[in-house]
Amino acid sequence: MGKIKLIHEVRAVKNKRQLADIIKAQRISEKVLQNIVAKLQTGIREIEIANFIKKSFVRYGAPVLSFPPIVAFGKNTANIHHEPGKTKLKKGDIVMFDFGCAVNHYCSDMTRTYFWGEPTTKQKKVYNDVLRAMKLAINKIKKGERKANVIDKSARNFLGKKYKNNFKHGLGHGVGTVIHEWPNFKPKSEDIIPAGCVMTIEPGLYFKGKRNTQGGVRIEDMVLITKNGCVNLTKVSKDLKNAILRPE
Repeated sequence: MGKIKLIHEVRAVKNKRQLADIIKAQRISEKVLQNIVAKLQTGIREIEIANFIKKSFVRYGAPVLSFPPIVAFGKNTANIHHEPGKTKLKKGDIVMFDFGCAVNHYCSDMTRTYFWGEPTTKQKKVYNDVLRAMKLAINKIKKGERKANVIDKSARNFLGKKYKNNFKHGLGHGVGTVIHEWPNFKPKSEDIIPAGCVMTIEPGLYFKGKRNTQGGVRIEDMVLITKNGCVNLTKVSKDLKNAILRPE
């Protein structure tokens, strides 16, 4: 007799309708992201953008959010779960958005980091290193790796060599009717990732220290795990060139 599957293992594998709902939720999130990037201006507050995100989802017919949106400017981007406040956007700030919505109870999740004006050499390097860590993990999955801790390690080891103890959360998690569901990409995870599940891949680096070097970079995509690889469900560009916004 084969192993009896536990409910979280059954739930992790999405059927076509469930996957279609997740993709639809993600496409709506991508429209909202376009709208908020266009709305950014020097002096606007985090909370104004967070409220605009909520209103935008209502306008697109997806009023239920996966979780309260994260909007962070400047040094606040160093806080992994920053709650939007009265901080105003200023030239030279890093800007981080992390949000998603639900369609028929199935969630989306995405993070993008931008620069409000030309980033410093160090900021460019940090951004490209986070991007590289994400690509290393995705390539691992594409080659058929299904052990969660090995996938996590591919990104963590790369970042760990350059930035000591700086990547302070798991590489990603399953997404479904709740925003964090089994399985999990973590250093000590014993999960084996099944085909048919949707995972986030979200490496990040966070600096809290001298004033001019405070801030963080996180980039997050959702991928569908397939039998022989994976399909990236996130269609928003993330190369450095597109991450640099030019204030008027």
